[in-house]
Amino acid sequence: MKEISILGFGNMGKQITALFYLMGYEVKIYNKSPICIQDCDKFIKILSKKLDFSAFEKGSMQVIKELDKITRCIVVESLEENLELKLHYITQLKQNHNQIFSNSSSFSVKDLDCALLHFFNPIFIPLVEYSHDNILLKDLEKIGFYLLHSKTNRGALGNLLLFHEISTFFKMIEVWNYPYEDCQKIYDLLYDKRNIFNIIDTIGIELCDIICQNIKEQDPSFYHPKIFKKALSCGILGKKNKTRLATLFN
Repeated sequence: MKEISILGFGNMGKQITALFYLMGYEVKIYNKSPICIQDCDKFIKILSKKLDFSAFEKGSMQVIKELDKITRCIVVESLEENLELKLHYITQLKQNHNQIFSNSSSFSVKDLDCALLHFFNPIFIPLVEYSHDNILLKDLEKIGFYLLHSKTNRGALGNLLLFHEISTFFKMIEVWNYPYEDCQKIYDLLYDKRNIFNIIDTIGIELCDIICQNIKEQDPSFYHPKIFKKALSCGILGKKNKTRLATLFN
């Protein structure tokens, strides 16, 4: 059976685990704090309905309690978006001859000193960004994923495009003083009611703030919306705690 290890069991770690389990991999999961492997079940059900896994038999899932037990393996890192934390674990895993890929939303391969394999949330969006060819890509292609080769910038392509859009939307409100209602009306009439706020709530406001910060570090001209800090100070996190960014404008 094909093997893969997942480092981190947050929202994306659970989804990545479910994805590779359905593609027939023996998935080993490491998380610093105790986890319940059954937390993947809802993602397995959702993915089974959204993507075609008929070419694969289901794999297996196993919790690994010691990081040193992961050796000579393909590892997908899915920790929180904290560079110091990521590098701490990536360095350890490299010592055990593992092939490491990061699911980072905003750090570059140069920052991480490892390859990129970035999935989107929710993971049934059939798009994956990668920096280096690897054996996982063929299986992902079989279930309909579009493989997008990433360059060395922070945010790769998908998040760089998305967060420049988010940045511009809030720059119109915060800098140019356009009413929120007018900005949303533009989206309603010109862009088929595309809702920036729903996208942000799904990603998570804390992560959006971090991604903007990391992009701005590389590109000082990027506008970092102030609304995220205001939301966090009010306890508004998005879907994570069933709150909505748009309530700040109501």
